[in-house]
Amino acid sequence: MRTHKASSVTEDGKPDGFVVPLQYCPEVSPDGTTRLKISAGPADLPRVHRALITAMGDKLGVLYIQLTDRRAGRHLAEKPNRFLAVEIPVAHVLATFSGCEDLLYGDGRGQVWVRGMLGEQLILDEMGVIYAYPDDPMYRDALEAEAVPKDKAQSLDERDYVRVEFMASADAQEDKLMGDLRLQPWTDGS
Repeated sequence: MRTHKASSVTEDGKPDGFVVPLQYCPEVSPDGTTRLKISAGPADLPRVHRALITAMGDKLGVLYIQLTDRRAGRHLAEKPNRFLAVEIPVAHVLATFSGCEDLLYGDGRGQVWVRGMLGEQLILDEMGVIYAYPDDPMYRDALEAEAVPKDKAQSLDERDYVRVEFMASADAQEDKLMGDLRLQPWTDGS
């Protein structure tokens, strides 16, 4: 069984027994926009993520944000590497993601942002939490179809101590993601 991208731990780094709940809840993001926060453990995360992507439409943009260069042993917190591709058919995105499951769902080196043609956005962060912008019926319908309950139990991003996991097997998948989606280096001007 695949590990989760991150796990809740005690202050000294030992697992504390927290189980990531399967749930979603509406919230207001720090910039004032509405969004859904979705929590899913390792067994459910790929399925839920794919269902949300499928709801977004025919063509998508993908932004991969590399927060840690595992091979170089460097955390890139100050200036993460960003790679972008636009107008990718959803079937191609889903096929590529299926071949990169260790990277996307078991490794915490980065984030994947998927954007629809109308500006809707889905963020899978480095802890395995998904944020769907805006809080839209298409996302709620997809979550209902996947039997994800609406709840407000504590999620991983609210824990005091979280350890992010890194997998050597995800190195080749990172290359695959970049190549298959033809991701190009991108800067946002900041």
